[in-house]
Amino acid sequence: MKAFLLSLFIVLLSCARADAQVNTLPAGKYETVSTNQSKWERGDIILIDASKYRVSTSNEVGDYRFSVTAQRVFFTSGPLKSLYAKTSVRNDVPAIVLPVPENAQLGLKLPAEIWGYYRQ
Repeated sequence: MKAFLLSLFIVLLSCARADAQVNTLPAGKYETVSTNQSKWERGDIILIDASKYRVSTSNEVGDYRFSVTAQRVFFTSGPLKSLYAKTSVRNDVPAIVLPVPENAQLGLKLPAEIWGYYRQ
């Protein structure tokens, strides 16, 4: 009985985690907010298409790649080049997350963790 309950728990947990994965990042505006609830000074992240982006405070266009497997966004050029970014889902809405610890390891300073929420 214990083995059955443990197996059931593991299956349910894995199903719940599978739903939390981002499969696509739709083009559009990702409104950025830091964890201290203030707007990010670099502005919002705007995904123009499947490979181009810009931030709302600049007209400079950069390239990015989204990895479903790694659940990461790789900013390869432009204003966010080299920033560590991962993806998440909150309330069934995809988000781009810029975590402080990973960016600090790269020598990039963020005031707080930045969340970019997709707005249609």
